[in-house]
Amino acid sequence: MKFISGLELRGNIYYLRVRVPKAYADVEPKTEINRSLKTKDLEEAQAKCLTAKMALKHQWDALRAGRTADQRALFRASTELLKGWGLTFSPLDDLVKGPIDDLVSRLEKLSANDAGSFAVPALLGAIDLPDCSLDEMARRMPVLMEADILAKNARQKREWSSNFVRAAKNFAEQIGTRTILTISEQDAIDYEDFWKRRHRTGEVSANYANKQIRYVRQMIDAHYEDIRLPRSKRKNPFLGMKVSKAAFDTVGQDRRKLPLPEPWIRDRLIGDRILEDCCPEASDIAIVSAECGTRGTEVYDIPAEDIHLDHEIPHFQIRVITDGPDRRQIKNLPSTRTVVLLGASLEAMKRNSLGFVKNRGKARFSSSVNAYLRNNDLFPDLPQGARKNYTISCTRHSYEDRMIAAGMSNEERAYLMGHSIGNLRGRPVYGSDIDLRIKALLQEMVAFPTATWTPRPISALREEIDVVLKRKGHRTE
Repeated sequence: MKFISGLELRGNIYYLRVRVPKAYADVEPKTEINRSLKTKDLEEAQAKCLTAKMALKHQWDALRAGRTADQRALFRASTELLKGWGLTFSPLDDLVKGPIDDLVSRLEKLSANDAGSFAVPALLGAIDLPDCSLDEMARRMPVLMEADILAKNARQKREWSSNFVRAAKNFAEQIGTRTILTISEQDAIDYEDFWKRRHRTGEVSANYANKQIRYVRQMIDAHYEDIRLPRSKRKNPFLGMKVSKAAFDTVGQDRRKLPLPEPWIRDRLIGDRILEDCCPEASDIAIVSAECGTRGTEVYDIPAEDIHLDHEIPHFQIRVITDGPDRRQIKNLPSTRTVVLLGASLEAMKRNSLGFVKNRGKARFSSSVNAYLRNNDLFPDLPQGARKNYTISCTRHSYEDRMIAAGMSNEERAYLMGHSIGNLRGRPVYGSDIDLRIKALLQEMVAFPTATWTPRPISALREEIDVVLKRKGHRTE
């Protein structure tokens, strides 16, 4: 009868017998392992043999990790060892206070191992949990969350990473130096209270405060996930903590960007192209954004392959790209959309048919354009009583004002701006996406005229939308 490698029959009892690989000679003094599997059943013996060989490898890996003082590797190897025996890690205190049967079963496992074996501390929960400072955790987040930031380009990764670095610094300044495992529930309560006070005094919005709390909570969760601690043993003191929004959040209200005046966009930004001396490419980015209601990043990060100028309806696509030099992540799923090019936006994109290569993946567009407009006194005068300055991103807010003035419904506006229709309706969305021809007609309702092109009256565009819908078999009256 042929047995699997390492399985040997002695009398009527099966044994594990394997040579120690030379690679582990530095941590295993024996040259051969002989161990009773305590069974007469061949099928059971084969299963135990495979498990035991795997456990041995994990044990040797764990011993090596201990020698190199890598606590994270040591703990991972320990949990793998327990997993091979069908067990999970449990701290010694929990074992002592828990069911006696669990402790007894673990002690029985020890009888099959040498007293000096690494299995002893693993089985009895006497291994220290890996720990690290919040600062270290902030630096490790891009590695631990690699799958979540796969589509981010270099600029987006820097911005994402800085959130955790800033959160670790804020926590240390307010609470003191802590490691992940030494953050107490009282520390979390004190930190939450710090942000509550800042919100009550009007220094920060509830949204900003909750982000700072969330970043610390995410770092703690990421650490537990990294060391693969059983979920029943995880304790995150920030779980459920939240700064409630005040009845009237003055900070959030004040931070709403001022929409730039329509005449200024039409006559100065588009008509006079006042940004040409700053940077022709930046001027065209601003024109496309103003005409299409997009975020600046949605325009200057467009790769050439997503610009379709030769299509019957010229447009560009905003989508996630997960690999290659033009990778990018967009704000959320509803932001994935097709944007129609008409009039000034079409002319601007034709001047940049391969995209905005000088600004793609960079972070300088908004800061350089805002500085140029401000330093040269090119922004329009602020309305009386305004507490915020204009920025070039305010064109997106102006776009929404134009849509409201054109009589568009909430859903029509959401389709063009990349907002969530589901959130708007308060329920899941069914049916197909809006037709590109209809989107072009809606876009034309808010487009500015150029020297060679004039948008049709809104009433005429509404009639044409009805015609398109009727051709698709829908009733419009």
